[in-house]
Amino acid sequence: MICPICKQAGVRRSRRHSSGDFFLGLVGVYPWRCKNCHGRFHARLMSLSEAMKAHCPICGNHDLKRISGDYVDTSTAFVWRTLRIPAFRCEPCRYKYFSILPMQHHSERDLPLTPAD
Repeated sequence: MICPICKQAGVRRSRRHSSGDFFLGLVGVYPWRCKNCHGRFHARLMSLSEAMKAHCPICGNHDLKRISGDYVDTSTAFVWRTLRIPAFRCEPCRYKYFSILPMQHHSERDLPLTPAD
């Protein structure tokens, strides 16, 4: 994330100080502080278009692997399996979960180039 004040990279999450900070947190807007200029601002963790695609609820990773629902161990897993909700696994943090959100498709420019025949 880039600081909107000094336009430098290197921001971190700030502590919530007021009831307004807690209220904004309910809708996904969190306080941030810049390490360079020490400015404080509010922003989303990810854009709304990214939030509407399947992502890991722990680390926010979009590179997920589709897995069988049998591998997900939650107390309500049988409900999700019965409803045929897809299950995903986050590679970096190894978290397994169900999500009704669609997977993010990579565009052609993100794919590795292969030599032409």
